This record gives sequence, C-alpha cells and structure tokens, in this order.
Amino acid sequence: MALDAETGYAGQAVGGYLLRISAYTAVLFPLYILRMVGAGDIKLMAVMAGFLGWGSGLKAIAYGCVVGACLALVKLLFQRNLRQRLNYLLAYFGRLFLTKEIVPYYRAECDGYGVVIPFAFCLFVGYAGYLLWGV
Repeated sequence: MALDAETGYAGQAVGGYLLRISAYTAVLFPLYILRMVGAGDIKLMAVMAGFLGWGSGLKAIAYGCVVGACLALVKLLFQRNLRQRLNYLLAYFGRLFLTKEIVPYYRAECDGYGVVIPFAFCLFVGYAGYLLWGV
C-alpha cells in the first residue's frame, strides 16, 4: 500500500498510532498518580505500543517489566530489604483500601533513592529483546 493522501493509508496509520498512545497513556496513568512509575516511563511505554501495535507493544512492555522485576529482585536481595519492602507494599495497599485516600507510593524524601530502579532502561531491554527475537 502506498502512503499517500489518495489512498488514506497514511491517515489511518497516524490515527492508529495516536489511538494506541492515547489508550496506553490513559490505562497507565493511574500508576503515575500512585507514584509507582514516572511520567517518562508511561510516555515511553505508550510510544513503544504506538510504534509496535497493540499486541506487539504489550509484549515488549511485558518483557521490559520482567527485566525490571528481575533487576528489582536482585537489588532487593543484594540490599537485604526484601521483607521490608514487601511489608511496605502490603501496608500501602491496606491503607489505600481502608482509607480510600490516594497517597504516593514512593516519596523521595522518605524512601530515598536506594529503592529506585532505572525502569526506562528495563523497558529498552524489553523492546530490544522483542525486536531481536520477536518471541
């Protein structure tokens, strides 16, 4: 198919891209509100899905999340604070469901930067892995 104004294919491609990035941004936005991921991470995931398509984008994001989970687990084991962070997570969700008050999960002034992982790098590895192996 040609990408020209006569066939309308370019308009459909751009419209599909905009629809995908808008949908992914809307779905992932609550994670930003809860301060579980940064706004840049959400934009990166939306662009990945917009470029790759619905299913392929979701796979690449899932691969990046698996890489991030592995990196986070290694970091938690290395720092020996796995139990502390799991207790923090359970307490956070317990407070969220009991009070119905949305408070940030992560606050740099209280939690410090030792608990943060470079999630954009993990998403990049997942994206590159999908492009290389396409599994």
